Amino acid sequence: MLTRNLTCSLLLFSVATLSFNAFFTTTVQADVLVVDRLSNAVYAYSDTGAYLNTVVSDSTNLNAPDGLVVSPDLNHLYVASSQNNEVVEYDYNYHTETATNPQVIATAANGLAMPNSMVFSPDGSKLFVANLNGTGISQLNPDGSNAGPQLAGGTSFGFSGLAFHGSTLLAGGFDGGGGFAGGTVAQSDAGFTSMSDLVPLNATIPGAAGVFVNGNDLYVTGLFGQSLEKFNATTGVQDATFNVSGLAFPQGIMAAPDGQGMLVGILGFAAGTGNISEYSYSGQLLGVFASAGATPGFTEATAFTHVPEPTSLALAGCGAALLALIARRRAKR
Repeated sequence: MLTRNLTCSLLLFSVATLSFNAFFTTTVQADVLVVDRLSNAVYAYSDTGAYLNTVVSDSTNLNAPDGLVVSPDLNHLYVASSQNNEVVEYDYNYHTETATNPQVIATAANGLAMPNSMVFSPDGSKLFVANLNGTGISQLNPDGSNAGPQLAGGTSFGFSGLAFHGSTLLAGGFDGGGGFAGGTVAQSDAGFTSMSDLVPLNATIPGAAGVFVNGNDLYVTGLFGQSLEKFNATTGVQDATFNVSGLAFPQGIMAAPDGQGMLVGILGFAAGTGNISEYSYSGQLLGVFASAGATPGFTEATAFTHVPEPTSLALAGCGAALLALIARRRAKR
């Protein structure tokens, strides 16, 4: 009996040790993934802007990629390839920062026409893809099959950036209804059957490219207006006290990993001259997160996404529970 108890205790201790080793050796630093349409590649950066790795370089399947997103379970990377009208899915390995096994899961047959920004629905069941070339916003299942009708409506012809405000999908209206005098922000209806204007044609955001929601604040980049503007995410009313101007073609926008503000991708007037800059929610420049032109690294930060660190608490909890069981067994002897 004593031998059996000792064997069980040693086995439990070994499992607990492995669990804790797995926990402490797991990569704990989250990544920022940046897609570059000029190099047909995706690069990984640390939360502080340090280059980590080339995640994928794929000129076979990618042609001017302009959007990317990681699946909610962190197992797949989706890249929108604008010039061949495809969404390419990769098996994504967070720990090695690599993406392999490319699969074209959606094409023009799914309504793609210069696919741009992508976002998952809050419950992770749908992938929404904005299209610049007039086919609206595609609704896809994670496997690339169609999950609903093309979303169109409102003033703008083409859509760029995507973000959710609660359960409402918001989209940057890039072309201002066929011209470039201004941009719009469209919002979905509750059933995801159509779009309508939340922010009507606005001269301060021509080429509305990136949209980002923080609370009830909606931030929009005007690619051709070289500006970053702020609106009420519920009413669409512009905040006249907020303006960041003089940006050299700003495009993507997302929350900064440090929680202090937002990252804005600035393409630059010439290839390799842009950067990703961090701004506070009041519009103050906080610094440059990462610059273009470093080798290796991006030439043009066309789009980016933040990948949270994997959940390792389950391993720690398992190890702690096993150690507690060992202690109880010893106490009973």
